[in-house]
Amino acid sequence: METNLADAYSNRLLLISPPRTGSTVIARLLWQHALITHHCHEPFEACYWGGQGAESVASCLGNPMEVATGDRVRLADVPRGSGLLIKEMSFQLTPDQFDELAGIATAPVIFVMSDPRLSTTSRLRVVRELSKASTFPPFESGWPSLAEQVARCRERGVPYTLVDSDDLRADPAGMTAALLAALGLPSQAGLESWSPRPTLQLCSPEVGALMSDVRRADDPFYRKVLGSTGIQPRPRVDWDREEALISAAGLHVEVETWLRLYREMRADPNRLGPERVELGS
Repeated sequence: METNLADAYSNRLLLISPPRTGSTVIARLLWQHALITHHCHEPFEACYWGGQGAESVASCLGNPMEVATGDRVRLADVPRGSGLLIKEMSFQLTPDQFDELAGIATAPVIFVMSDPRLSTTSRLRVVRELSKASTFPPFESGWPSLAEQVARCRERGVPYTLVDSDDLRADPAGMTAALLAALGLPSQAGLESWSPRPTLQLCSPEVGALMSDVRRADDPFYRKVLGSTGIQPRPRVDWDREEALISAAGLHVEVETWLRLYREMRADPNRLGPERVELGS
């Protein structure tokens, strides 16, 4: 499969993140670039949620979404010299699966993150809608896996860049320019705005239903971003409310650990953008 992908795509980007950190926003931004023509959405999702094997990964990579139309097309029909973005959740990957995807990329691996307090409460809202659950397994926060994958890149000399989506919200044009430069893509204006695509189906109903049957009809993970028109500033955060939600879900201790990991990654020299004066408290 790697050989076939190399034949079809001159540019192959890999974007990995914990859930609810703004990775789909960055995917939408990159779709705007003239060199990114196709998208593969979470090829290992069915493996994690449904115990499916390599055939499900091959099916995803072998039938990419054409960005311009939203249609799935056969890899054999992708014009030579096209560009691919693969997006995946950090916790859905084993180390070997991460290595497999990283080996496909022609540019530094893009790791996306944001304040774990906000990604946690956002995930709590979604899982409540999907299953009426009051919490979720800490591993599925994606933060332990993200830290391990960044460390794996350092140890193995795999190029990577870290993007804090809140930095992008604060300076869309500047951060977009920095991201394109880090990825070796030519500069292109206007990537921070787009047309709404609310009917776009990133995850097939069959794969989405492996997590929750509710996702067959309407997927709350992507509803807002697919209906959006561009990158917007984050609204003011009520940190007391966020902390109360985290405590009620029994995740306070874990979130403290994830905050430490997040602060360490914000100090990583491969993180794009300026230093933030102070995290919210």
